[in-house]
Amino acid sequence: MYIKEILEKYKDKKVRLYLDMDGTIVDYDFGNPDNYDTKRPLMERINKLKEIIKLFDNVELYILTICHKEKNVLEKNIWLDKYIPEIKKDNRIIIIRDVNGSKSSGDKKRDYFNNLNTSDTIVFIDDDPRILKAVKNDNKNNVIIYKDSVLSD
Repeated sequence: MYIKEILEKYKDKKVRLYLDMDGTIVDYDFGNPDNYDTKRPLMERINKLKEIIKLFDNVELYILTICHKEKNVLEKNIWLDKYIPEIKKDNRIIIIRDVNGSKSSGDKKRDYFNNLNTSDTIVFIDDDPRILKAVKNDNKNNVIIYKDSVLSD
């Protein structure tokens, strides 16, 4: 099922569409979390998101991503400003990993969703099955999860 068909089901509701970055809208080189200025945008997916913005007034785009260092927050924001500035700065949730790694990325994203106070429908797209599984488990806000392939035709 494609993302437009999914969102069509929720056209009468306010929808928050959360997207991971690395591997979802950005070509991610595992083991190289730095140098975001050199990361290749996945333009087919980005163009689809821009189309969604135009087609669905009820959908608001968000970024929910994890990074390793404080400097990566700035790098990711610069990348977003360049390739998809339509996502408001307030809608960019960039979480820095724990130095000691006590919580996984999936746990951090699940905790973020569980702490949201909203009645909006939440759709979350990520490329990592471990993260999707963590968000699905103990999911108090009934987040609707999809693998990143829904962004491709």
